[in-house]
Amino acid sequence: MIHRFILGNQVISTESQKRKILLGTYLVLMYLGVDFFFFIINLFNPQGEPTSLFLGFFVSLICLGLLRYQWTNTAIFLHLVRCNVLAFYFSFIDADPLQTGTYIFFIPSSLGAMAVFGYKERWVGIGFTILSYVLFLIAIFKPSQFSPSEAHFYLIIDFLIALLIGILIIIFFDRLVLQSETEILNKNSELTKINAELDRFVYSVSHDLRAPLSSISGLIQLAERSSDLKETEQYLNLMKGRIVRLEQFIRDIINFSRNVRSEVRLEPVALRELARETFDALKFISGADAMSIQNELPESLVLITDKTRLQIVLFNLISNSIQYRDQYKDPCYIRFSSTESGDRLILQIDDNGIGIDQAHHGSVFNMFYRASENSKGSGLGLYIVKEAMEKLGGVIALQSVLGEGTRFTLELPIQRS
Repeated sequence: MIHRFILGNQVISTESQKRKILLGTYLVLMYLGVDFFFFIINLFNPQGEPTSLFLGFFVSLICLGLLRYQWTNTAIFLHLVRCNVLAFYFSFIDADPLQTGTYIFFIPSSLGAMAVFGYKERWVGIGFTILSYVLFLIAIFKPSQFSPSEAHFYLIIDFLIALLIGILIIIFFDRLVLQSETEILNKNSELTKINAELDRFVYSVSHDLRAPLSSISGLIQLAERSSDLKETEQYLNLMKGRIVRLEQFIRDIINFSRNVRSEVRLEPVALRELARETFDALKFISGADAMSIQNELPESLVLITDKTRLQIVLFNLISNSIQYRDQYKDPCYIRFSSTESGDRLILQIDDNGIGIDQAHHGSVFNMFYRASENSKGSGLGLYIVKEAMEKLGGVIALQSVLGEGTRFTLELPIQRS
């Protein structure tokens, strides 16, 4: 009910802001109840001060209105000033505040500030705590009685110790809550991302697995009806193409699963050798014989990283360079080079292929994104590359000009053997 009254249908930008609004509201409502209680009592007390309590009640109502319209800090500041002023006023005018205990209200004023502002804004809360303690001293402190032989001495010291303990408890507790809240929000964000990707994954996988199988089934039927050997051979070649595409898609799914589920395993990796091995592993795919590798990586360049994930990255980038080579260029090449920037290794992979249109640059790393309807890939390759780079603690960037070529820049943390 209180949640609905204060927030209504408003969308609060962050959980911490919502928390501050709700805590501020509860704090104001508690003081409204206190004001109303003492207002009623003071109506029957000839020496009472119902007018000041009524003013405090009125200020609290203004604070609720400000909170309702998300003037959060203004409302909380106004409320805390009002709490301290009233606590000071009644402690100062009271003939014997130690007997009536009016000074006790400085404690909820202080701890309320710490609770509302929390660990993130703890210095604001501490500032209000100092204000409360200073006002407490002005109202209560008697220099002539401030000695270890007087009870007044222990009142001042005990009050300060109680405040400090309360502040520390709230700070430590709120810090734990903040850490837990951050972890939960991160996990929720990750789960939201996973669920969205899973929906797309299931849809795309079902489509991309079914399409080649349906095509193969249709080609088999055509081959069975055909009596022409040459025509049958054409159907068989088409079937082989569909099977190769299906195998590539299954390989991408396996790589995707490995990247998501497996732990990062660090080991020394000779980058020049890894690039050569990966290129050689692809030399039997269509078009690979038209490509040359320009491996400018130093022989001595050894990085401590996850070899399997880095090989997946290189495999996808090299296979893309082969698949999207420019057949009218001679030679078609892919070039590996590297530089260092502080504690980061910058690995550049260039080719002189057909390039990628600028309109697609912002989307090529999305799951199942295909820059062209004629693309034979699964749409998973560059997504897997980006996710694998994140697992390695690195980032990947794309530069490409249509008709000229493409450069992928991999930035990896340097951990040498």
